[in-house]
Amino acid sequence: MSDPKTILGATLTVVLAGGDGKRLLPLTADRPKSALPIGGPFKLIDFTLSNCFNSGLRRLFLLTQYKSEALHCYIRDGWSALWYRPDGDPREYIVCLPPACGKHYRGTADAVFQNLQIITREGPEFILVLSSDHVYRMDYTQLLERHANSGAAVTVAQVRQPSKRGSRAVNMGVYAFTTRALVRALAEDAEQVTNHDLEADIVPRLIRIGATSGYCLQLYWRGIRTIDSYYEANIELAQAKPPFDPYRDEPWPIRAGDFGVLHPSDFVLPAAKGVSNSVISPGVSIADDAEVDSCIVMAGAIIGERARVRCAIIEEGVEILAGSEIGFDRLKDRARYRMSENGVVIVTAKSAGIARGVSSGPV
Repeated sequence: MSDPKTILGATLTVVLAGGDGKRLLPLTADRPKSALPIGGPFKLIDFTLSNCFNSGLRRLFLLTQYKSEALHCYIRDGWSALWYRPDGDPREYIVCLPPACGKHYRGTADAVFQNLQIITREGPEFILVLSSDHVYRMDYTQLLERHANSGAAVTVAQVRQPSKRGSRAVNMGVYAFTTRALVRALAEDAEQVTNHDLEADIVPRLIRIGATSGYCLQLYWRGIRTIDSYYEANIELAQAKPPFDPYRDEPWPIRAGDFGVLHPSDFVLPAAKGVSNSVISPGVSIADDAEVDSCIVMAGAIIGERARVRCAIIEEGVEILAGSEIGFDRLKDRARYRMSENGVVIVTAKSAGIARGVSSGPV
């Protein structure tokens, strides 16, 4: 099988979007990891969904779990219109699948296993399984062609990342499975005591029987696992010449839900009027004499007059009062806010006192 259209037509896509992102707390206290805002208007899942849409993949199941309602609303309001057009193909869909009947997904493999009946009912020859918490561009067609022509049970996408010894291959959380082999491996795993995880259990099982192939992406890729990796991925977008630009690459556009396709951005500011090297989300208000340096400022936040904020993440709706200083005194910051391992200050609605009707002001 070598025709791309035939391969795409034989493929069903499963997006893993149920992660709780514990290492990203407190930012994930009220939303799943995949719904975390990044780069201003985007959410993490937008990169995976944009890659699917641009690749021509139109049959998508999103497996959701933690705080799933927020993600369901976002998909319905921001993405469904692309799939459900008046003149669209009825065989094209994007559907959210939370655990049924009060069950709980024990792991990524179990999430797929619990939905096998729905997935296999579609009769796909191949199943593309994708994580929803990575920042990257990828034409999945190339991976699927490699897989279809290899005869392997699974093809694992990898990317080279810097390491102490030069570089190393990193699993991207992107897998092309032959359906029959995946169903068999999932059924065997379900009966055993494992983590029920695709990366830790299913792929190694297929490797042991020599049924795997590999695909190496030669483009930018960033995994979001911790507060620091989340912060770094955002700040990379704010560079004058970013290593990855989701705002301007029209041949392979990254869509942002309700915002659609974005053009040259108002969301990343390498340097402008008191704001430098920062990502500014829609609806943010920054006083003319405020200073914001190397920050992520989420939607609706307010930075008051003469406020100075450095190396911080400001959550949605937080107000930084006039004269406040954040990011200049570690002891004071640590006493009031959460701080990452690398010293990034996280100012949430709770830590800022919004719940008590008090904004974040001078200490």
